[in-house]
Amino acid sequence: LYLSLFKTNLLGDSTFVGLKNYIHLFQDQFFRQAVANNLKFVLGSYAAHMLLALLLSNILFQKIKGSRLFQSVYFMPSVICGTAIGMLWTFIYHPDFGLVNGFLKAVGLESSVRIWLADEKTVIPALIVVTMWQFVGYHMVIQLAGMKNIDAALYEAASIDGASRWQQFTRITFPLMKPILKIDSVLIVTGSLKLYDLVAVTTSGGPNHASEVLSTYMFTQGFKALKFGYSSTIATMLLVLCIGATLIINLVFSGKKTDY
Repeated sequence: LYLSLFKTNLLGDSTFVGLKNYIHLFQDQFFRQAVANNLKFVLGSYAAHMLLALLLSNILFQKIKGSRLFQSVYFMPSVICGTAIGMLWTFIYHPDFGLVNGFLKAVGLESSVRIWLADEKTVIPALIVVTMWQFVGYHMVIQLAGMKNIDAALYEAASIDGASRWQQFTRITFPLMKPILKIDSVLIVTGSLKLYDLVAVTTSGGPNHASEVLSTYMFTQGFKALKFGYSSTIATMLLVLCIGATLIINLVFSGKKTDY
């Protein structure tokens, strides 16, 4: 916040510019595009992570055979560093020998073959799929832990009354999991806003800034252009967005606590 008020490269003298960095920031088309891209990641990741994690956690909550094995398998990608995952999926999406295009060709869908990470229309959806593969298991474990904390007697009573599994989920599981879902929502949204390593490794913000996000733009302005004051301005706005998103989520999930 302090550096954002200066024009500095951290090597020479610093010049106090006040709010000029912020004025310039809102006139910067690349900053606006980075914000728009971040919002796409937030919306896409939230829908994918929340729905899939809820589905998987609800299935594993039914105490199916091999539940612990599936939990470990789904959770495993979340402990791999983002750089390694970015390199792995760069090969998977490779236009010539990647698994995705290879599969499409094998099933006769040559018309669907794309240069996934170099196409402005497909780059963000392709990266959302990667984040989904990496973190769905992580959010699944959080939600599964919340489900296991619900009193089993409630499900027994519902079963006696003839409630289906869907009715048990909508009337018991989902309402009692709202505190956990609130925490999980904050993690998903703020994580999508702070996304850096995956984009940096796979696309570096390209093509033509189509996948540029606030973190990569902040890095470019600071460590490549040596505009550390301007880079700090971007970091401050990222902080504001994370705080704002957290407040909105708390507001959405506010209300009387469900109790039975």
